[in-house]
Amino acid sequence: MSILIKNGQVFDVNKGFHVEKDILVSGSKIKTFEKGISPSEGTTVINAENKIVFPGFIDAHSHLGMWTNTQNGNDANECVSPITPLMRAIDGANPRDKCFEDAVKAGFTTIMITPGSGNALGGQAAIIKTWGKTISEMTVDSYAALKVAFGENPKNVYGSIGKSPSSRMSTFSILEEEFEKAMLYRERKSADETIVDFYWDTYLPLLEGKIPLKIHAHRSDDILSGIRLAERFNLKYTLDHCTEGHLIIEELSSRKVPIMTGPPLMFKSKQELKNATIDTSRILTENGCLVSLTSDHPFSNISYLAVAAGLMVKEGMEYSDAVKMLTINPAMAIGLADKLGSIEEGKNADIVIYDGDPLEIRTNTETTIIGGEIVYRRNSTN
Repeated sequence: MSILIKNGQVFDVNKGFHVEKDILVSGSKIKTFEKGISPSEGTTVINAENKIVFPGFIDAHSHLGMWTNTQNGNDANECVSPITPLMRAIDGANPRDKCFEDAVKAGFTTIMITPGSGNALGGQAAIIKTWGKTISEMTVDSYAALKVAFGENPKNVYGSIGKSPSSRMSTFSILEEEFEKAMLYRERKSADETIVDFYWDTYLPLLEGKIPLKIHAHRSDDILSGIRLAERFNLKYTLDHCTEGHLIIEELSSRKVPIMTGPPLMFKSKQELKNATIDTSRILTENGCLVSLTSDHPFSNISYLAVAAGLMVKEGMEYSDAVKMLTINPAMAIGLADKLGSIEEGKNADIVIYDGDPLEIRTNTETTIIGGEIVYRRNSTN
């Protein structure tokens, strides 16, 4: 199937401004991105005159399909043990949850879903598309990161029932001991490849640098604890939430690791959120950090994440930086910048057409294309 998007104002993420070019989609890829493309027979033509065209947005930390807004809708936490590496996000996600429809309508085409933060080690995060009939059809990578959590959540969950971890000390200790054991297993397996243990094999992609440790941390000392743990075992890692990141700029800017801020629109419902500010993403960005903006859906609805980025522009963030937080930055953070995050020839045809600036509250999504397929059209009955 071929689609030709003509006459639109295309936002060039790399240049930071709009360009007047056409986009030819062939199959699931962007084939041509230039001015004056003529349609061939059988090509679906979309006239985007007076419209704004963006690459599909990416949310690199959410619980879409795993955690609904209804009572007892939490399938993101398996709180029977503080360490659950075998839990997979894809096994708790409902692809027919309305949140996916909302995501597509808002222009989000790719997301990372992750286990919750009730456990010190919650399990395996996955990269999925926001459109599909089954979770298998939607899945890009079923094991893209391993989730750990510092701070109030794990200690409150287990402290409330008189179990460990009931303090920040025990959270760190439990994780450190687990990774020590994983390292020892890796050494034994290197010496004898016939050894098979599905539990400990789960850690090998992390220890071999194939996937990152996804570190949930809000308070500055928790962020630094996560860094200390990851660097102690020479692990790749991302810093998720990073609510007090603006208080430890020197430590973060020198490391150049992906930071995933958010959720941006939330109550300060916990003590560790008391220093939350809308300026954190801007401050981190201005100091050279790779920042992605995340919804942590359902704690901040994914439908309003782009508008939240717009509020950051209102508070002084550069517009192009705000757009990058939803596009190329998360693409880089999840290791898919060669396929996602910008409109370029050869990249995946994840494209969204708006009737105005998507960071503005009055803007509507006109068309969403995922993998070269039109999956949403405004006012369409299909």
